[in-house]
Amino acid sequence: MENDPRRRRSRGGRRRGGTGGPDRGRPTRTPAEPKPPQPARGLARRDRPQRRRGIAARSPDELRPGAPCLIVMDCREGEPDRTGAAAVFEGFFDLETGDPRRAGFGVPRLRIVRAGPASPTPLEPHSMERLWGFECWWRPDPVNAGLTDADRIEVEQSKRLLRGLIRDSRRSPRPALAR
Repeated sequence: MENDPRRRRSRGGRRRGGTGGPDRGRPTRTPAEPKPPQPARGLARRDRPQRRRGIAARSPDELRPGAPCLIVMDCREGEPDRTGAAAVFEGFFDLETGDPRRAGFGVPRLRIVRAGPASPTPLEPHSMERLWGFECWWRPDPVNAGLTDADRIEVEQSKRLLRGLIRDSRRSPRPALAR
């Protein structure tokens, strides 16, 4: 039965059983260094920072749903003006469907909690007024400090800069970026 088609020949590689001859011995390794003694398990767990497997650790400044925010300037036309209003960050959402999205893949949405000093009309107690992040200038306000003098100064500087850019673009026959 030398030409039996069911039996396959070995194509080299590792052979089953046997030591493989004198020149095919196991490679020699230097012995591993002994590990230092570890503290008790309970202490080691408390000292180690908590990590969740497979998920990157969040930075402390990462914006999470429910974080308090401040409307620095309401850019919408008409009333009411919500500049200085306290808001809550609801998360990132798809603009067309309203479905939740991950950060960087959606538009931020804010829910107004308390009317600002610039608003002539008070906020109704159970109001669900929401703003998209591009309808206003906003910032996180973790300490609920409200509208500060620095915020007012930055808004006025930004307004002046935008007015200057608009004025220059009207004077020039070609786009300002093409210069």
